[in-house]
Amino acid sequence: MCPICYISGFIAALFGGSFIAVVNHPISWLLSIILISYAVYKFYEAKKRGNKMSDEIGKINKPDSKEIIGKRKAFVCVLLQAPPEASKDLHELIQKYWDAVDNNISNLEGKTGVVKRIFVEGIPGKGEDVSVSLKEASLGAWNMLQERVNAGAEFEEFENLEILQKVIDWSKCLNSGLSNRSVAEKIAEELKKESESRLEFINNSIDKNLKEGESCIIFSGNQETNLPDDIEKFIISPPELDMVAQWVKNAQAAMEAQMREPVSYTHLTLPTK
Repeated sequence: MCPICYISGFIAALFGGSFIAVVNHPISWLLSIILISYAVYKFYEAKKRGNKMSDEIGKINKPDSKEIIGKRKAFVCVLLQAPPEASKDLHELIQKYWDAVDNNISNLEGKTGVVKRIFVEGIPGKGEDVSVSLKEASLGAWNMLQERVNAGAEFEEFENLEILQKVIDWSKCLNSGLSNRSVAEKIAEELKKESESRLEFINNSIDKNLKEGESCIIFSGNQETNLPDDIEKFIISPPELDMVAQWVKNAQAAMEAQMREPVSYTHLTLPTK
C-alpha cells in the first residue's frame, strides 16, 4: 500500500470530519468538504499504487543542483494536521513530520535557492488571507513558513473561489444518494468539467506566479500534481510520514478490532415491576 496516499486519505477524512463537526467558518467548511471528498480517492489510490511503488523507487534520477539553480523549482509536500481532539501521540508525530519537512526544504534551499512563493491547496485568495486560513487549517505548516515569509516569501493564489465552490457543490450533489442514473451522469459530467477547470487554473497560476529561477512550496493532498514542464518537482516525503502512516494503520486496526468485539449485556439490570 502506498503510505503517502493512505495517510493522506485517513487524515483527510479525520480532519475534514472534525471540521464539519466543530468549526463554523466558511474557509474551514470548504477545506473539510475537499478533504473528505479527497479522502475517498486517496484510499483507492493507496491500494492501486501500492503494487507499483517497489518498482518505481530507485528509478527517480535526482538532477544535479548545479543544473537546476537557474530553473523553476517546486517543493511539494502533504498538508497534514490532526483534529484538536486527536491523541497527544498523533499530534507529536505530525509535529515531527513538519520539523522534518522544514529541514528537508532548508537543505534544498541551500543547494537550489530560497523559497519565494507559497501555494496552498483548498484555500482561495493570496497573501495574508491565505496565511490566516492556513494557520487555522495546519499550525505545523504555518509555523515552518514564518521564517521564510519574514524573509520575503509570498502566498500566491492557488485556488479560484468560484471554481472551487462549483467543485464542492457538484461533489455534494453526487454524494447525496441519487436514484436516477441520468441525473447522476449529468452531475458527474459537470463535476468532471469543473474539476478540469480547477486543475487548469492551478497550473496556470503556478506558471504565472513562479518566476524564472525561483523556488516554491506547494502544500497539497496530491503529490502527483501536474506542473508546467520546465518546473523541477521535488516531492518532500521524510521517514516521519511513514511513522504517521503506521500510527494511523495501528489506530484503524484497533478501531476495527473494537467494533468486532461482541457486546456484553451481563451488566445490564432488567427493570422490575
